[in-house]
Amino acid sequence: MRILVIGASGFIGRHLVRRLNAASAHDITATYRSRPPAPDDNAWRQVELTNPAGLEHVFQQARPELVIHLAALADVATAEREPERAAAVNVAATSEIVRLAHLFGAQLLFVSTEYVFDGRRGLYNEDEPPHPVTQYGRTKWQAEQQVAKLATNWSILRTSIVYGWPEPGQRNYAPMLIESLRQGQPRPASPDVYRTPVYVEYLADAIAKIAVRNLTGVFHVAGADWVSMYDFARSIARAFDLDERLVIPTDSEASRASVAESPDRLGLHCEATMRRLESPHPGLQEGLAAMRAAYP
Repeated sequence: MRILVIGASGFIGRHLVRRLNAASAHDITATYRSRPPAPDDNAWRQVELTNPAGLEHVFQQARPELVIHLAALADVATAEREPERAAAVNVAATSEIVRLAHLFGAQLLFVSTEYVFDGRRGLYNEDEPPHPVTQYGRTKWQAEQQVAKLATNWSILRTSIVYGWPEPGQRNYAPMLIESLRQGQPRPASPDVYRTPVYVEYLADAIAKIAVRNLTGVFHVAGADWVSMYDFARSIARAFDLDERLVIPTDSEASRASVAESPDRLGLHCEATMRRLESPHPGLQEGLAAMRAAYP
């Protein structure tokens, strides 16, 4: 199958491309924005999401049967400070990708976020109506609507906080926390902010299954455990034999930094998705054990 992975050089994208390559002999075209990855068997193409001509050129080169769209302006604080940029990257570019996928007759899988919900109670189901309260969440919800309205063969996959080992030069919460604790540095974490953390390899596997099986609709892929960021951080410390006393509880206002209305209680229910995938639903303990076993 000819697959175009947009945003393949990111944290999730690199794991996904490896998973797709391991699963079958796909013809993969993978995009990056600024920093070219190390050479491998994939066709890497540089593209700026806000450049429609550049996107169309990549589609013409790849002639995809399947498009997986991962790229986004995903930093919540940046989206609040730069709403026009967030809209251009997350909404306008997605609309162009939808148009091109339709033009080439390609299936489209769009990766979205738990931030499409308001975070008042947490553990949202696949069929619940979104109600975003951040600029990032609003742009992703607008993009979801474009996908569902205009694409002919589509799926939307929402996820929660993702952890695992990143590529060199990338940043990720869990490895950063591990490094700080190894150096004896205290790290704050909020007992009031709840998520359903998912190990990146589990997420990549689910994306690949949904895409390759041509499953359609809305999917939730996150961890089985709904935990506070404080408990998440302490679980990471225990999994890597580090001093969990260095994880200092802080209030949600402090953890938000400058982000207005950042939702406290997000997290996703995934049971319907797991039934469709006929897959187990690993929790935090299993994910952290797998992460430790994969230490680079």
